[in-house]
Amino acid sequence: MTRGRGPRRFREQRWLVDEALRVRDVEFDQPRLGYHLGAVGDELAPAETAALRAGISKLADYVPVVRSFAERRTRRAEDAERRGHPGSAAVHHFAAAQMWSLACWPVWEDDALAHELDDRKNAAYLAWARSAAHRVERVDVPFGDAALPGWLHLPRGVEGPLPTVLAVGGMDAPREMLVARTGSPWPARGVAVLALDGPGQGEAAIRGVHVTPTAWAEAGDAVMDWIRGRRELDATRVVATGTSFGSFWMSQLASTQPGLLGCSVALPCFEPGAHTIFEQAPPTFKARHMWMAGLYDDEDAFDAMAARYDLRPHAEAMPVPWQIVGGTADDLSPSSWVHEMARRSPSPTSVTLYTGARHSMTEASSVAFGPGWRTLQVEWLHDRLRGRTPVSEDLLVLPSGEVTGTG
Repeated sequence: MTRGRGPRRFREQRWLVDEALRVRDVEFDQPRLGYHLGAVGDELAPAETAALRAGISKLADYVPVVRSFAERRTRRAEDAERRGHPGSAAVHHFAAAQMWSLACWPVWEDDALAHELDDRKNAAYLAWARSAAHRVERVDVPFGDAALPGWLHLPRGVEGPLPTVLAVGGMDAPREMLVARTGSPWPARGVAVLALDGPGQGEAAIRGVHVTPTAWAEAGDAVMDWIRGRRELDATRVVATGTSFGSFWMSQLASTQPGLLGCSVALPCFEPGAHTIFEQAPPTFKARHMWMAGLYDDEDAFDAMAARYDLRPHAEAMPVPWQIVGGTADDLSPSSWVHEMARRSPSPTSVTLYTGARHSMTEASSVAFGPGWRTLQVEWLHDRLRGRTPVSEDLLVLPSGEVTGTG
């Protein structure tokens, strides 16, 4: 039996993780700084990104260094408030929330620290919400004996009930990353966003709501019931989106919810059993996911659970239009499974793959010169909310940026 604190590869190869951090920087396994600080969008964020890359050279550096940046932003927010500049304070509070959220990433063994960082993240995000350009409300979706934490984003000056996007991120993408401080496409379109931490994600995992092979499918009814109970939201006009491992989870959820108008996922993790991400990719992914499952001390139990990750029966039952966007050179989940799942779906399914793009949709000219993959998702989802008829398509973005295939 394989027992211990975290996965065996992580314990035995910890030095390789530290070496990767030293040689390649903190984004050696995925562009987490870009995900978090890209949502801030102020003049300080680029310099902070560079400083975080330079300041973290081993895993032990991670939380102390990120914490110091979060505290610095908090001090700036408090100073701006004292000087009577609530707008400036709001920017710093939002940045601090992203930093506190970022600091949570490798905290897999210290429950007290995880709760502290999460509490400070929530306080900073709520402080930003008081002055945000759109309405932001802390919500909790009842789920069994617990709840799934979310942020409900509502456009100002728009009469409801509103069309709604149900949005989730991936393993390391909590709900605070899903709506940028400014320039989000959804409030500008008069659309609400329910940004959710589902089972195993972010605050839900800290609260003890763990991921299982079926938890997300089971969460579908709870989430849709909650949306139906909100007078500001139109439960007949809801679409769903998920990124990275959220592509697997949101596709699971959508397969049980025929009332959705569509489901768009990107950076797909569709490989049954998830062998590549858990056994061949950096061991940080498996360490994180074992914590998310509440199985950090029992790798055998986790391996048995992961073996049950299989989207094929959900694809075969997909009752709603489905969009899948990813790269042909995905290093965390073989892209061949994208076409396999699309082939099994009875609903109109749109596939767009970018030639040479890795899981993070980087390091490929197809991404640089082709249509923006996030824009593809927004436009496809918006078309579903507007009642436009979906079509099945199989598209490939070439290195030149040209799009070819059947539509």
